[in-house]
Amino acid sequence: MEKLMCSYCNYTTTKKYLLQRHLKSHSTERPHKCAYCDRSFKTTIQLTNHVNTHLGVKPFQCKFCAFSFTTSGELIRHVRYKHTLEKPHRCEECGYATVELSKLRRHIRTHTGEKPYACPHCSYCSPDTFKLKRHLRVHT
Repeated sequence: MEKLMCSYCNYTTTKKYLLQRHLKSHSTERPHKCAYCDRSFKTTIQLTNHVNTHLGVKPFQCKFCAFSFTTSGELIRHVRYKHTLEKPHRCEECGYATVELSKLRRHIRTHTGEKPYACPHCSYCSPDTFKLKRHLRVHT
């Protein structure tokens, strides 16, 4: 089977439709416009998921409980958090494990002391956006 290669990165596939879908990740074009607000999206699936938030539509039903979700990604995250013990992202330094890679990255900052989120009004820096948002209230 012939390997198809992305001309922008090292992505390869044997399926033409997968390459076409991947190529959209390199484009800044967002031709799918929301009828309810000014947002635009690269794919119709992204637009549909977004429109569902305006309409309150939650087509993705959890098979373990009564919750339903706007996107399949939200459902997958819910099942991992609430109905499985799966925590694939582990800290090599202390063994902390989590469902989401972003949470592991935030946790690792407790070891490194990194504080990448800076207040635009003063010298305060935070390891995560939640603490920065809480801090910003002192300036209002």
